[in-house]
Amino acid sequence: MEQKMISLCRCSIEDFPNELFYEIFNYLDGCQIHQTFSYLNSRFQQLINSSSFQLKMKFWSNTLDDDCLNEIFCFNKQQIYSLNLNESFSLNPIDSLFICLESLRISSINSKKLLLFLSNLQSLPRLNSLTIEILHCNINYPEIYYEIFTLRTLKHFKLSIDNHLASSQFASFNPNKQISNLESLVINHEWFFPSISNMLSYIPNLRHLTFTKTFYFHSLMQKNLSIYIIWPNLTHLSMCLSLHSRVMFEYFEVLIRKIGLNIKVFSLKTSSENTDYLNASRWENLISNSMPQLDKFYLKYSENVNRIFNYNIDEINDFTSSFWIKQKWILEIEINNQNIIFSVSPYKKQWFNQENLSQLNQLILSRINFNKYNYLITYDINRVLNFTQIYHLEIRKENLFIGSLLQITNSLLELQSLKIHSLILEDSRNLNSKEIAILYSIHLMSQIKKISLENINDVKQIDFLMKFSPYLSFFKIDHLYKVDIISILKSIKNISHAHLNSLCFHVPTADEKMINDLNKRIDDEKLFLDYEINRKNENIFFNCNLLK
Repeated sequence: MEQKMISLCRCSIEDFPNELFYEIFNYLDGCQIHQTFSYLNSRFQQLINSSSFQLKMKFWSNTLDDDCLNEIFCFNKQQIYSLNLNESFSLNPIDSLFICLESLRISSINSKKLLLFLSNLQSLPRLNSLTIEILHCNINYPEIYYEIFTLRTLKHFKLSIDNHLASSQFASFNPNKQISNLESLVINHEWFFPSISNMLSYIPNLRHLTFTKTFYFHSLMQKNLSIYIIWPNLTHLSMCLSLHSRVMFEYFEVLIRKIGLNIKVFSLKTSSENTDYLNASRWENLISNSMPQLDKFYLKYSENVNRIFNYNIDEINDFTSSFWIKQKWILEIEINNQNIIFSVSPYKKQWFNQENLSQLNQLILSRINFNKYNYLITYDINRVLNFTQIYHLEIRKENLFIGSLLQITNSLLELQSLKIHSLILEDSRNLNSKEIAILYSIHLMSQIKKISLENINDVKQIDFLMKFSPYLSFFKIDHLYKVDIISILKSIKNISHAHLNSLCFHVPTADEKMINDLNKRIDDEKLFLDYEINRKNENIFFNCNLLK
């Protein structure tokens, strides 16, 4: 019996079923599979050469020798369904024998070879997705698109051109030309409006359209407001307006009125100096009248703040009106170095769990040298407050000195939540008299009820934040460093905070044993009489009336 059990426990990789190996192969690149298994034994040779097994291949410089490449393309062409090539690989072998090829990506290709290569792709019976990346393009890109339109099975196409040196003008729409079956198109190169609309008229089934590099010409827009556009099935549109495009919002409205009828998802990124793109009322009118089916709206407006001149914005743009609340499209603002980024996007649940959607406006401070700029941060914050009220603040600076925290929060009187990466109580200096006065003022007026501290290494940080927020009711700590939960509970109890009743600790190793140990220690040391500890995944929640 014992010998039988031993024999049953002995298992070789050879005993694994084919289905298990195919599942493992799904996580590997075809080149890795070929190099590792093709000469291992006859069984694996049969596995990887089986017509039912499909390969995804990436060919980069120096990854495979020529003999290996030739062997794969001689014996495994019919199995390749995804292929990723770069300039070091010859493009000639792509032919009709790639009967399963569905996805093809070509990187750093020479534009002179591209047109011939594209014409050969017509022999591929299942090609569904094509991505082309060109560093320097010396041919007119309309020629590229006209070749793409001849690929009858193609549904998704992306063209990226870093440096375009030829003409970008499209001829007028010609119904005798080839009509494309494309449904998704990503244009990642400079383009000129309205000439590109002529090209897009060849794609009546287009559903998803993305412009990642957009350049309008002001004069062309003025002269071509009656442009001819045929995009009847367009449901997803993503656009980018560069700072140099200088597109007036009026001209942008004309375009949306012509194509917005069926759009369900819309995204716009702009660095324009035209603040009309931040006018909530104009957006509301445009969406209500021209985009009736819009479900998801994304707006990102970047502004370079001129610190010399005073801000001159009198009109508060209300992205918290009933229209925006009903759609659940929420405003978020980020101050990033010397940029202010205004974003509007669909609601997503936040850690502070605010139920009142009209009070979700959040300000994020990221990648800022507080030691150098903290005296200017207040100007940026005032610029934001001229635009809208802020209820939630996140500061991503590591080791934020409490003096900087006081300067930042001094103007944000309506704050309801605060998220900090990490604090330091002592810096190269102590709090000055102004900062002490601010601390006293905040202690009297602070409305902060929820605080999240990502990293803690000293319980004194909790003491400060609780005094900083007299109405604090919820405290979340993400990473405990040199501090344990019991020490934190003891510190909190000694302060006797009047409103704090809920704590959350993120502990990746949390389990039921840890919960039982915490309960036992709290009871043994008689820390609290009426409390409750629960675990939800990696979070430990502690609820208690701290005054009891």
